[in-house]
Amino acid sequence: MVRVHRRFRPLSWRARAWVDAGAAVLAVAVCLTLGEWWPAPVVAAVAVVATGGYGWLRPASGLRSVRVHEGGLALVGADGAERLLPWAELEAGEYSPAGRRGEAEQGRIWPAGAEEPLVLARLRGLEELLREVDARLSPGLRAALHEALRTEGSVRFARGRLTVTAGGLVHRPPHPLAVTEAYRWEEVQSARASGLGELEIRTYSAGLPLTFPVPNARAAADFLAEVRARSL
Repeated sequence: MVRVHRRFRPLSWRARAWVDAGAAVLAVAVCLTLGEWWPAPVVAAVAVVATGGYGWLRPASGLRSVRVHEGGLALVGADGAERLLPWAELEAGEYSPAGRRGEAEQGRIWPAGAEEPLVLARLRGLEELLREVDARLSPGLRAALHEALRTEGSVRFARGRLTVTAGGLVHRPPHPLAVTEAYRWEEVQSARASGLGELEIRTYSAGLPLTFPVPNARAAADFLAEVRARSL
């Protein structure tokens, strides 16, 4: 089964402002003509739907679409050229939801050996796409983390801010004057991937959860949960 995630080009804020202004003028004109105010919210709703729909239907330059196959991803460019990325050649994926200040949602995937991730934006169903990437990569990533823990004795996340050992966790806050914190596994309450795509760890002693920007946070959280379960 093949799923296609096509790219779209949203309207600029200037275009949206013109559409909103035109809708407001049209709503006032209709209300004055009919002598009633009920058409105003109807016209406003139509303007919102039309603006959003145009942004989704209007094609964009650059990456045209991403196809999900059983064996991996196919990135299709504007010229129709395809770049195939088998699952075995992907190391990680990360999804960032849209921000409150207007930042667009964004996804990143790391091909094996690449210095920089591939950035995916303005794709229909982007969150769904990154969830599938995460689900495909998680078993292999967890197995690699367990192997690293077995052979090296520890696994580090977030540039050394978090170190996982068979006996527990070591948290090194980013501030140089902050005190390093160590937790035995019986002191760790839970580990999960937050809605922002971060690794979130709760302990029985700390009031607030520890959060770390980790690609494939779900795989990391499952790895921590499995190590914790074995030690208890």
